Amino acid sequence: MKKLNNYLYASLFLLGSATVSCTAGFLDATDQSIVSSDDEKEMEDKYPEQQVKIIGAKLQAIYGSLIRPVVGIPGDFGIPSVNHITDVMTDDIALHTRGNGFFTFDYSLEYWWGGHARGHQIWLFYYSIISQSNEVLNRISVDTNLAELRAMQGQAYALRGYAYSQLAQLFQQTYVGHENAPGCPIYLSKNETGEVLGRASLARVYEQIDHDFKKSLALLDGWKKGSDLPIQIDQSVAAGLYARVCLVKNDWQAAADYARMARETSSAVLMTNAEVANDGFNSIYNKEWMWGVDITAETSLGGNRTLTSFLCASDAGYGGDLGCYRKIDAKLFAQFSASDARRKQFKDPKGSYAGKIATFPNYTNLKFKKVQGWEADYVYMRLSEMYLIEAEAYAQMRNYEKAAQVLAPYMATRDPSWSKTAVAVEEIYLNRRMELWGEGFALFDHLRLKKGINRLYTGSNHLPSAQFNVVAGSWYFLFQISNRELENNAYISVSDQNPNPNKEDMQTTNN
Repeated sequence: MKKLNNYLYASLFLLGSATVSCTAGFLDATDQSIVSSDDEKEMEDKYPEQQVKIIGAKLQAIYGSLIRPVVGIPGDFGIPSVNHITDVMTDDIALHTRGNGFFTFDYSLEYWWGGHARGHQIWLFYYSIISQSNEVLNRISVDTNLAELRAMQGQAYALRGYAYSQLAQLFQQTYVGHENAPGCPIYLSKNETGEVLGRASLARVYEQIDHDFKKSLALLDGWKKGSDLPIQIDQSVAAGLYARVCLVKNDWQAAADYARMARETSSAVLMTNAEVANDGFNSIYNKEWMWGVDITAETSLGGNRTLTSFLCASDAGYGGDLGCYRKIDAKLFAQFSASDARRKQFKDPKGSYAGKIATFPNYTNLKFKKVQGWEADYVYMRLSEMYLIEAEAYAQMRNYEKAAQVLAPYMATRDPSWSKTAVAVEEIYLNRRMELWGEGFALFDHLRLKKGINRLYTGSNHLPSAQFNVVAGSWYFLFQISNRELENNAYISVSDQNPNPNKEDMQTTNN
């Protein structure tokens, strides 16, 4: 491709080499002999089975890269890493100690600047997904008739749309009110037009995101992934990802429609009240999971290079025996009703505990439980989120009764005492915080809803050094473009850099 600057190309080549080596077993000599052909349609006509096999291996390599490091710094392991980085940047998660520093500087909102590798990690990670997705699209003819290849096209479009949506949210203020602000470069496959090599406006970036998800949804219509491939994106997952985008755009009816499509086309079902209270949130076979990854001895990074090390209090990792426990914000915990099953996912200060749990600090998360061999699975999407998106969309449209109707079957599985006939946005947002705690949604909700964080209150259980409030819309919540990217990308200059945060945005003492 002519698409990416030389610096990013070189980095992605090294990443791709490492990734493909893990999947070389998919390819045999015959497969390799036709890789060099540029006529995809001819390849599909002459060698349909081999073409499906080759593209399948490329696609599987992308999925494999979603849990792999890209720059090798602490806390660098793909989607789970970004999810945890963004969660600890808010007030929902409280760290018990500074520990070894992994994620602590994210928690202290110190990693925003372009001279630190964190922004480089995130930028490179999502552009690696975009580059690999474009390569899949390059290898499939635009008018293919093969159902398997159409499904692979659909997955590639969804992956690319997802990556652009993450970049747009983490490197610029939220879409509404900032449509003309600079977003990120847009790189496309060889059969597409409309690339923007510099920072495209957010409006243009979201136009591309819309295009990618709508193409994906059409191509994935009727296709079902195998039960042994939970990491693949099917139409229900693509619809769920697009529903998230529609929330950001404040396109409320579309958000409701796509969230409903996601849950109606998914085979997932809601957990019961008892299951919510006792599940370990560590198994791909959880009946509520729509998208996730099965961690095995072969796919695990092992030990302290896993999200489990930071989230599981009962294991030997950083968030467990090493003492840097992840706790729920005390003020948030206080808003659970006594009958809410989700309350049991955390150590209750008023509860009675035995064994190892008795030694944990109050509010420690018990949600993510230990699996031997660091093989706890990762969740990226659950059915409950779709109910929350649809309900919020109706509440945002001030149809509070419809919002309650949508929420009712979901709430019946969380809090049997809940019986409301009308519900507003703030209550749904509160339930998002309770339901999706630790799963990578907190910062994105803060950004799109234009909320600040509040860690500075009487009874705060946040680290003293991180007890501060930050106003909504602060650049402390976003990342600058890596200095290395500015130095090596001819299309982005220092003048294109995001601003430094205003120090007055952060309140460190009560007035």
